[in-house]
Amino acid sequence: MSHGSPWTFLGHKRINEIATENNCELIILPVNYGEIFPVTGGLPVNKRSIQRQKYRLQELRRWSEFLKINLNIEPKFFPSRSLLPSLAIISAKILNYDNVMEIAYKIMEGLWTKQLDIDDELTLKSIISKIIPTADELIDHTNQKIVADEIKKNTEKALNSQVFGAPTYVIDDQVFWGQDRLDFVERYVKRKISLENIK
Repeated sequence: MSHGSPWTFLGHKRINEIATENNCELIILPVNYGEIFPVTGGLPVNKRSIQRQKYRLQELRRWSEFLKINLNIEPKFFPSRSLLPSLAIISAKILNYDNVMEIAYKIMEGLWTKQLDIDDELTLKSIISKIIPTADELIDHTNQKIVADEIKKNTEKALNSQVFGAPTYVIDDQVFWGQDRLDFVERYVKRKISLENIK
């Protein structure tokens, strides 16, 4: 996932619901798409053709209306300038917080709904402090080498799993790119559970 992806934000609650309803473990892996795009032929939004940029905005408007999610399709602080928000999510995982997915959602909500500068450390702390009392500890932990190493491992794992865009949901050897593929994700999960129950 990428905190800077509106599609990741649009699919976040539903992938959580699918995992919960089917009693599946959901592992969130923030990665560095600045390293993935050059290897896989992707481009950051501002370097894409004007046709693709305009279509992206139309699709974001369609999907946000369809999903009834309040989304600013051109937020004030996009694109995100740093990896800090993703490093905060990784830190929450390493520190064994039990609400990592909620933290990730609130960070993305800050960018895509509330138009907050989530690259600003104080702003990010303010967002996180509303759900945990140890926001300072969490943000301080983002400077640890273990966190930098973890995002590198996540990025390598993503590339090895044939990931090229955000969000990507990987189950077994199956790759589902985009929140608009969540119907396929759900069907695959249910079929897999059904087959395991038959055995």
